[in-house]
Amino acid sequence: MMKDPLITAFENHPMFEGISLDNCSTLTNCLGCIVKSYHKDQIIPSAEITARQIGIVVSGCVHSIQEDIWGRCTFLSYTGNDGIFGIAMLGDAYEERGFLFKAAEPTTVLYLPADRILHPCKNACPFHHQLSRNLFRLISRKNVSLTQKIEITSKSTLREKILAYLSMEAQKSGSTLFTVPLGRSEMADYLCTNRSALSRELSNMKRDGILDYDQRSFHLLNTGDM
Repeated sequence: MMKDPLITAFENHPMFEGISLDNCSTLTNCLGCIVKSYHKDQIIPSAEITARQIGIVVSGCVHSIQEDIWGRCTFLSYTGNDGIFGIAMLGDAYEERGFLFKAAEPTTVLYLPADRILHPCKNACPFHHQLSRNLFRLISRKNVSLTQKIEITSKSTLREKILAYLSMEAQKSGSTLFTVPLGRSEMADYLCTNRSALSRELSNMKRDGILDYDQRSFHLLNTGDM
């Protein structure tokens, strides 16, 4: 039997840290939570973001993409099941910014109205203040993630970009043996290169004894020679 996504979110997602599971039904009724599911590669409809909703990834992964006037897309960030997305959409029109959100795999999202989080209801529900604290902590973490991407893509060579990205993922996992959340095409987009160049450089780095890998699993062996 499939577990209720609301229960899953309450038990596992940092947005609900410090909030008792007993408050699940109260919070759902107070905030008007909405749960949506998306299949792999589905674009999340803009109407679900422009309604000033914060997207909480319960399961799966969401990619944030920006499209320019010529239809060219830039990979901005990815959000796993411990993150949020849609924060940048709260102030201005979604379409004018050219942002897109895509489910990178089968994904379940819990939407919370931002206004109801930031402005406690007349009932003074005890979880509102904790939700606000959790939200600002997640926004801060999102900003750090975007700053890391800028630092990674500003490296001079592709090898340096790859090492910077893999170093970030290794630090997240706490080990030099880890699994990355991106496939080759997605990683290439994230690093602002193409898949062929990325695959070629990874092969060269493996030959040079810097790392080993198997699909999404990586092992950093020696980063002394960049």
